[in-house]
Formats: sequence, structure tokens, C-alpha cells
Amino acid sequence: MWNEPRVGKIKTGIDRIIGQGQSIDRNYRLGVLNGWFVALGDAFFNATIVLSSFAAKLGAPNWIIGLLPSLLNAGALVPQAFIAPYVARLPVKVTLYRRVALLRISGLALIAASSFLFGHRPDLLLACFLLGLALNGLFTGLSSLPFWETVSKTIPQERRAAFFGIRNLVGGLLAFLAGFVVRGLLATGLAFPLPYALLFTLGTLAFATGWYLFGQVNEPPEPGGPQLRISLTIPFKDFVFRRFLRVRAMLALASMAEPFYAAYAVRVLRQTSEVGIYLTLYALSSVLSNLLWVRIAQHYGSRPLILVGGALGTLTPILALLLPAPSYGLVFVLQGAYLAALGLGTTTYLLNAAPAEHRSSYIGLANTLVGIVSFSPVLGGLLADWQGYAAPLLLASGFYAWALYAGRKLKSEV
Repeated sequence: MWNEPRVGKIKTGIDRIIGQGQSIDRNYRLGVLNGWFVALGDAFFNATIVLSSFAAKLGAPNWIIGLLPSLLNAGALVPQAFIAPYVARLPVKVTLYRRVALLRISGLALIAASSFLFGHRPDLLLACFLLGLALNGLFTGLSSLPFWETVSKTIPQERRAAFFGIRNLVGGLLAFLAGFVVRGLLATGLAFPLPYALLFTLGTLAFATGWYLFGQVNEPPEPGGPQLRISLTIPFKDFVFRRFLRVRAMLALASMAEPFYAAYAVRVLRQTSEVGIYLTLYALSSVLSNLLWVRIAQHYGSRPLILVGGALGTLTPILALLLPAPSYGLVFVLQGAYLAALGLGTTTYLLNAAPAEHRSSYIGLANTLVGIVSFSPVLGGLLADWQGYAAPLLLASGFYAWALYAGRKLKSEV
């Protein structure tokens, strides 16, 4: 689908920007551009702020709000171990990424279209909203492993920290600017849910552009790839992998807090109009902190980022319960910082630790197991409905502290 005439002119224009050929630098630029557009899409579909506030305004119970990031995260992670044998046998992994791109877009387009059409039916809109997220999450699960395999093959290890750093830096700046768009649209006089429908449309277009760009990566074929067989038992024999998996599981359990910062602000502190500001603070914090995280990763490895992220994650849920409404934005400043640290730290640590010949096994197994645990926000929502928001926030703080303790025993990369 990528060589059809209707995209020929677009491809020609893109080639002029990124350069011709199959060099590492061209793939590097494509991967970076992909990250920038995906960051824009993530801003408009931000699960912990935009989607949570949208569901809250629809009157969804807390367990549904907790389900939102689970549909995206767990849906994207759980299938990976099951498709790992198939991906490992593909000489060129990015081909699968290309095939499912339109399927991923279909889920997001369903959300955008439903928001335009079913504003008078909140129950139907909520059902289409959840279905769209589930479809997108499932199809993302089919493309995530090919993405990481392609990055591992086309970006040398010594350049990966800088690669993800520049993706996150400029992508974060774009997300920061998107926060003003979110605030402006939500502050208009348009009736609900039209402002959200426009946000979801912008997000769908941004994701589609980013996914198309990465589909243009020139991935070198693996000799003998079709005959390759993998075993999911191999990673469990690796002591380093088992320790890393323990930390990732604790972080996944701690993520039960993430969607409830915004819900707490909307429902308890009555800060509905501040959602755009919170997204802006979150994005700006992610950008600025990322400058520091990249330097740390380049000089000291990924392990310190996991420790710093765990420490900030331990503190943030407690502050969310203590801060008054005028100072509540600090919660999203800290959230942006620790999620950026953990995202860069855990990603690069696993890519660097996984042996090339067993990379699909390591990445697929780790992401599937963590994806199962990533339904913890649903538990957080049930706790919030039963005991109030303090219960999931304090429990999440405990899991972050546990991850911090376990992370101290991770093997250093340098």
C-alpha cells in the first residue's frame, strides 16, 4: 500500500527532506520524524489528561477511566510474545509495521467520527470510544515488535540514547505547543464533545503521518531470517533479564495512578478548564527533563534513569493528595519528568541488554508480561470508586518505591 500512485507525490517530497539512499543517517532521520509526529498524536490523545477528562465529562465510572491507558498500553504490549516467532522469521520486520498501519488508524478514526456524530448519545459515544481505543491498542501490538526490531537493526547502540533523545526533545516541544491547541479548543464555545472531536481528528492525522514516515525506513534483510526459530524460555535463563522484568512489573503496577491525576483535578478540585494547562506543563517538563536524561544515559547508562524515575514516581502521588488547586500543576510537571526518565531508561536498557540473536524473544516476552500487569489502572479505578482517590495514589507510590528498591540491583551498562 506504500507504493500506490496516490502517495507518490508525498513520498517524493519526503525524500527531498530526508535524502535518498539507504544510509543509517536516512533511517535515523525517518525515525526521528516519526517520533515527532507520534508525539503530536500522543498529545491530542493523551491518556492521562485528554482521554481521562473526556471520559470524566461523559460520566464514566473510575474503573472505565482506569481502563483507558490499559487499552492503549496493554493492548500494545500483550500480543508481542505471541507474534514474536512470526516476526523473528521475517527478513525485513518493517513490512509488518506497514501492513497494520491503516488498521491502527481505523481505531482512532472511529473515535474522531463518533465524537462528531454521537454527542447526543453519551452511552453510544462511550462505547465507540472504548472500541476505537481497543482496536488501536490491539493493532499497535502487532506493529510494536517490528518497530523495536527495526530500530535495533538500523540505529547503532552508541547512537540510541541520542536518537530517542532528539525524538523526545522536539516531540515534547511539539506536544507543548499542542497543549495550547488543547486549551484553546476546550475553551471555545463549541458544545461538548465537538472540541474533543477536533482534537481527536488532529491526533489521527498526526499519527498517520508518523506511521507512514517510519514505514519508509530501509531495513537491511537478515540473512537466513525465514529459517530462524526462537524460544521464549531463553530470556528467563538470563539473570539480568529477570531482574529487569521485576522492575518493569513494579512500574506497570505503579501506573495505576497515571489516569487519576486529571480525574482528581476535574472531579475533586473542579479544575476542568485547566486541562490544557496541565497538558502544557506535562509536555514542557518532559522536554526539559529529557535534555538531562539523555546526557545521563550517554555518560552513565540507562540504570540511573530508572532510579530517578522511580524516586520521582514515589513522590508525585503523595503530592497530588496534598497540593491545593492553585499549585496542582506541579503534579504534571513531576509526572512529565519521571515518565520521560522511565520511558527512555527502560527502553534503552532492554534494547542494549537483549542479545541480537534473541532480540524478538526478549522484547516480545518482556512487553507481553508487562502488558498483562498494565491493567493495573482498572484496579486503581475500582479502588477509587470504593475508597476514594487516595487509595490508588498511595498504593501506586508504594509500587514506585518497590521499583526503586529493585532497580538498585540492576546491572550497570557502563
